[in-house]
Amino acid sequence: MKKIFLLFFVLGSSITAFSQYDTTAPYLKTKMLPAFSLLNLDSVAFTQTVLKENKNTIIMLFNPECEHCQKQLQLLLSIPEVAQSTELVLSSIETLEKNRIFYNKFHLENYPFVHLGKDFRYIFGAYFQPTTIPVLAFYNKRNGFVLLNQGNATKKTILKALKN
Repeated sequence: MKKIFLLFFVLGSSITAFSQYDTTAPYLKTKMLPAFSLLNLDSVAFTQTVLKENKNTIIMLFNPECEHCQKQLQLLLSIPEVAQSTELVLSSIETLEKNRIFYNKFHLENYPFVHLGKDFRYIFGAYFQPTTIPVLAFYNKRNGFVLLNQGNATKKTILKALKN
C-alpha cells in the first residue's frame, strides 16, 4: 500500500514539475491601456492621467539613438490624423540626458500631443515584451487594445490602427 501511495505521489509531483506556465504577454491578457509612470525631462513622474480623454493613444518604445526609431517618429509627426486624434507616449529606458537631446532634435515642444518619458521601472518592457524597437502599441478612444507593431510601422498600418 505504501508503495502504491509513493508511486502516485512521485507521478503527481513529476506532472507538476513539468507543467508549463503561462507566457502570454500581459497586453494580450488585459487588452486595455496599462497604468504607467514615466519620468519627464524634469524628472517628474507622470501617469496615464496626462492623456486627453476621447483620443486614441499610441505608446512608442524607442531608443533616442536608434535611426529606425527616429524615422518612425518623423513619420508619426508627419501624419495629420495622428496630431488630430492621438496622444503619443514616447517611452525610453535611456538616460534623461539622451532623451532631452532627442526631444530637442525633433522640437517636441511644438507637439502638445507628444509625451516623452523615461520608463524607470521598465513597465512597458514587461508589459509588451518587445523583441525589437521601435514598438508601437495602439489603443482606441476607450483605451482598448488595437494593435502591437514591432519594428517600423507604415503609414497605412498607422492609419488603419487609428480607425479601429
